[in-house]
This record gives sequence, C-alpha cells and structure tokens, in this order.
Amino acid sequence: MRSPLPTAGAREVHAQRIAPTLHRQRWSLDGAQPGALSRAIHLSSGRGVVSHARGETPLRAPDIVWLPAGSAREVQIEAGSAGVTVGVSDTLLAMAMGERDDEAPLRQVSARMCIVTAPEGALRDEIVRSLQAIESEARSGMGGLRPYLAAHLTIVLVGLWRLTSHDGGAAPLPGPGGQRLLRFRHLVEAQFRSRWTIARYAQELGLTPDGLHDLCMRTLQRTPLTLVHQRVVREACSLLAGTDLAVERLADDLGFASASHFSRFFKRWTGSGPRDWRARVRAQAASGAPQAPLSYADWP
Repeated sequence: MRSPLPTAGAREVHAQRIAPTLHRQRWSLDGAQPGALSRAIHLSSGRGVVSHARGETPLRAPDIVWLPAGSAREVQIEAGSAGVTVGVSDTLLAMAMGERDDEAPLRQVSARMCIVTAPEGALRDEIVRSLQAIESEARSGMGGLRPYLAAHLTIVLVGLWRLTSHDGGAAPLPGPGGQRLLRFRHLVEAQFRSRWTIARYAQELGLTPDGLHDLCMRTLQRTPLTLVHQRVVREACSLLAGTDLAVERLADDLGFASASHFSRFFKRWTGSGPRDWRARVRAQAASGAPQAPLSYADWP
C-alpha cells in the first residue's frame, strides 16, 4: 500500500530511518509539488527502487542516490532492507552552499541526480555519517539546529561532487545564464527574510539590476521582484497553515515593518488577509476538502 513517507523534525528537513521489516515498504514522495524537497537515499543493506522524473533507479546497498527538488516520486524497499532517507529544503541547501562563487560545484551537483555506487571507502562513509547525523537531529524533536544541519549537508554535497565528478560533471543548467539563475535562487532562499533589494541581489551576482531583470524575464518570464515576492508568499502560506504563530510574529519573522504592511502584501497576492486565509485552509483541512495551494509555482 502506498503512503506518504513519514517525516520528522523541522520543516526544513524531513528524515526517516529505513528499518528492516518482514514485508516490502513503499512510500510516495513529494514529486513536483510546490516546495518539494531535495532527497538523499542510502541503503546500508538490502535493495529497492526509487521512481523519479527520469524513470526508475535500482537501489542496492551501499548505494547513495541524490534527487534534486521536484524529481522524486516514490521509493520501494524490499523486505529486510535498512538505511536512511533525508529530504532538505532549498533554504537549508542555500545555507549549506554559502554565497561564494567557489561554491558553484555544490550548487551544480545539488541540481542533478547523483548515484554513488562506490564500495566502502572513507569519503562514502563520511557522506553516510552526515546523512545519519541529519536524521538523528531531525528525530530528536529539538527542531534541528540550522548551522549543524547545514554543516552536515555541506559534507554530503562535497562528497557527492567528488565521487561523481568523473562521470562528466553536472549536466548543463537549462537556458542561457542557468548558473547565475541557480545562484540567484539560492541567494533568495538565504536572504528573502532579510528583505534584500533587487540591486543587492544583482550586486552579489555581478550583474546590474537591468541585467538581472533581463535574465529572469528571458528564462522564467517573471521579474526578479516577482520571484522574491512569490518566495515570501510561499513561506507565509506555509507558516499560516502549519503553525499557530500570531500574524504579528509571522510578519516580524518575514522581515516586514509591521503586521499591517504584511497583511496588505499578503492580500495583494492571495486575495485574502492572512487570518482569513488561515481560517479557510484549516476549515478545508478539517472537512477533508481539497486544500488551497500553499505556494506559487517553483522556479524550474
């Protein structure tokens, strides 16, 4: 029977130990849903198969598979198999990769599917230890300390890059300026709560504001400001639906000068004030009716 993959810990990391059972286990993943997580799956024993946007990939211990956000569909694990699966948000990825230009290989490896089939070795074992540390931190119920989680995620990405760089490197990013666009996305994930101006984002990317505008319009048909605002709305919807934070506290967390400023911003995008939106979504959830989408379309 198919069921959602169990989750633990903070919203930014969903992790699960794969414990041996007497029967096959089958979980659905978040697929192409808005806000989908990037996934790492490791089997320490047994075998299975993961379905993704490009098809299916067999899993055999001690394989490690990395799936970028939006590509994971389903994982099936044979009886007696064990391992760990970790899902991480774009926000945590942005922290793990940092903001320096020399982190480009990590941004590139995070955007493609990676399969590590190397035998036992120090580097592979280091990746596994970090995946287990992330899972343990999420399972602790403490909410997960961001710097700790990000540090281990950096180790995972560096290890994946080193172990898979011989396969020809990362696939080219889509469209002209793809690498800069991915860099912009990760900057937005790291800084949208800080209310950076578009000029500041452009400066960090080595572009003029007009250059960044042209890049986003040419590739995504959206302005940089629209992309930033959509990310803020996505976070606001997630917090309204998933927490009991007061609107005043939520506005402060998202970097707004006041609750009234946030409420006007939110209503422009959703057509409802934040309190009315929260009440409607929770009523729909309680009735079992299809819920309103929690976000706008993610970036490609």
